Amino acid sequence: MSLTNLFENGRFDFDYEYCENINDGRGVTAGFAGFTTANGDALDVIQAYTAQHPSNSLAKYIPALKLLALNYSDSTSLLAGYCRAWMNEAKQPAFQDIQMAEVTTTYYQPSQQMADVLGLQYALSRAFLYDTIIQHGGGDDGDSLAAIVKRTNAELGGSPAEGVDESIWLPAVISERREDLLHPDNAATADQWAQSTDRTDAYAQLVATSQWALAGTIRVNTTDYPDESLATKNTMATNSANCGVHVEQNVTTKSFLDVAPPLSGGSSLFLASSAVLGALTLTVLLLI
Repeated sequence: MSLTNLFENGRFDFDYEYCENINDGRGVTAGFAGFTTANGDALDVIQAYTAQHPSNSLAKYIPALKLLALNYSDSTSLLAGYCRAWMNEAKQPAFQDIQMAEVTTTYYQPSQQMADVLGLQYALSRAFLYDTIIQHGGGDDGDSLAAIVKRTNAELGGSPAEGVDESIWLPAVISERREDLLHPDNAATADQWAQSTDRTDAYAQLVATSQWALAGTIRVNTTDYPDESLATKNTMATNSANCGVHVEQNVTTKSFLDVAPPLSGGSSLFLASSAVLGALTLTVLLLI
């Protein structure tokens, strides 16, 4: 998840408090995975949280969020104070847990189930599907993960499960997604998405340098993310969710510092790599 965290929030760890209108046709975007007020996933998060903590400061927005989701509206006229309330609640571990649960059930698991159907074996391919569903969604519209995969399979005559070499399929689906970012079906996203093509370029760079396993020293060198280096460290650890391999990140360039979370003296960034449904996921622990 760490690469997706960087693309979504400009930092590798989980920015649960993030909240702003990025003018992408989806209303207000909030949380580490970019839950929006237009597509209903922000509503899902807040309803689940309210079921556990009825008196929270976001509960009052539920009627407005239902209306916005029903009409897939990017209006923010009914959301005065919404970001302030989100950032306040996001300090609570319970709200953080709800965000993680929503991502797991709505995005991570479906993306990895699709990866299984497609016959994807590489960690890089599976990570790319997760990143795509976070940005493009898991619906059935022309910009969705499913639509991008369908067009790729049509172009190649199938998927890896049907005999297409995965090392050919992944660059093709990356290219198809990049084209969608530049020419989306949803015109409201066009300006914002056109500025995010380095997201796909980063994955293309990982393919070009054969970083299929996302292991060893992971390197990316693109326009927006130049000369980044992530060095793996095989140390087993357990957190509240699962067991994984710790990956220590070596900050080697000033340009990397520009996009990484601020580090104080003696700080270290660690990425925890975990297997869920047989797929590799990257998460981040910031140790001060």
